Amino acid sequence: MDTSWLRSSFEELKACSGASREALLETLSPTRCAGCERPGVLLCDDCLNKLVLIDPEESCALCGAPYGRVLCTECRGVASSLDRCLACALFSGALPRVIRAYKDGGERRLARVIAELLLDTALHAQAAAPDRYGGILADADFITFVPATKSAYRRRGFDHMEAIARSLGSMAGVAVCDCIIKHGSSDQRKMGREGRLATARSIYEVPDIVQKNVYGARLLLIDDVITTGATMTAAAAVLKGAGAAHVDGLAAARVL
Repeated sequence: MDTSWLRSSFEELKACSGASREALLETLSPTRCAGCERPGVLLCDDCLNKLVLIDPEESCALCGAPYGRVLCTECRGVASSLDRCLACALFSGALPRVIRAYKDGGERRLARVIAELLLDTALHAQAAAPDRYGGILADADFITFVPATKSAYRRRGFDHMEAIARSLGSMAGVAVCDCIIKHGSSDQRKMGREGRLATARSIYEVPDIVQKNVYGARLLLIDDVITTGATMTAAAAVLKGAGAAHVDGLAAARVL
């Protein structure tokens, strides 16, 4: 196979900078919607408008599940270290494809798209349900995030939630604190709630060097997907154990 064109393009790409580099990258690998492959945009309006948004006035404030305000069938009122929990939309339609394209498909530009979803979700909740979610972002001293495992970091080459947190912090004008270390490399995606809870309790730690930032602080803890709430609960528990005064959770998607 003749790959001389590819070598030539790669050399040309290395020689470019700024707008020229972006233009060449667009020529080699055109931008497409992560949800439907429509060319020209990372997430098209059609896919965005089809997201099943979660109403902050009706959701469960403990685990973020929709329609759980009165009686949540997801967490059933189980105690959580989170003070409040909020999610943008159901893990359905285009959203799973967007998250996979970002985490494992190499489309790192989606960090800003997901951060914008989180920002819009928090701002809307503060305005629409101030009695439930007032100040969830505006009153946060720091934004922090559920970190990737070392093995996931090596595989992907970056911490996907840190990139989203940095983008969200920049847009919202809130400082970001890398507060949590995640030990181990277990994949919890196939576990149930009890298995996730048992595994999650032992894998998070707040290092001594950042405890001064955590102590007495109001924190907004972000993640991409809430499945059972075990991850968020465990991460919030170590933050509370390090002296955090208040920990809210915010995610892009909620699995039912």
